[in-house]
Amino acid sequence: MKRFSKMDTSILRQHYEKKLLELEQEKKSLQKEIEELRFNLASISSTSGESAQKLKEEYLHKLTMLESQVSELKKKQEAQSQLLRQKQKSDDAAKRLQEEIQRIKSQKVQLQQKIKQESEQFRSWKTSREKEVLQLKKEGRRNEYEMHKLLALNHRQKMVLQRKTEEAAMAMKRLKELLEAKKSLSREVSGSGHVNGPGNQALMQAIEDELEVTVRVHEVRSEYERQMQE
Repeated sequence: MKRFSKMDTSILRQHYEKKLLELEQEKKSLQKEIEELRFNLASISSTSGESAQKLKEEYLHKLTMLESQVSELKKKQEAQSQLLRQKQKSDDAAKRLQEEIQRIKSQKVQLQQKIKQESEQFRSWKTSREKEVLQLKKEGRRNEYEMHKLLALNHRQKMVLQRKTEEAAMAMKRLKELLEAKKSLSREVSGSGHVNGPGNQALMQAIEDELEVTVRVHEVRSEYERQMQE
């Protein structure tokens, strides 16, 4: 479908208006000529004679033709006026359509800007969330690593504590054995009456020394275990 520009419609309107003006001028010219013919007919109506009658017939014939032309011009004028009215309606409709198109274009631009803005906001939000997730993953891996370290340390501490407990139990057993040996030796020495003998004194001193070492080792291990549990 052919679309006329604003300049095209203006040219067409000017053409219709010019045509109407030309028809109006032509109609006025014919009407003036008709008036003159009627005046001439009125002048010769009272005149008799063959020449006057012939002239009268010519005037009447010409008057009929002119009136027919005027009637035809009126029809053309009406047709041109109708075309001009239709053209005006068409121009008004085209103007409304153009305004509607401009309004839709404006809405489209606004919608595109809104979509672009919301898209940028979504990308920004998505980037922020991805950074947060990545940070949480890093923290999770770090926490997992620390947890493994703590579990390994706890396991080592348990193993050390178990070993120290076993060693302490053995030390306590050895301590009881030494104490029992000391008591037994004391009874034997008292019964034999050789308390101050060199052999007895050396044996008693050896038991005392080992007993002291065992007690000291037990104290050190107990202190170590206490510190490990804190």
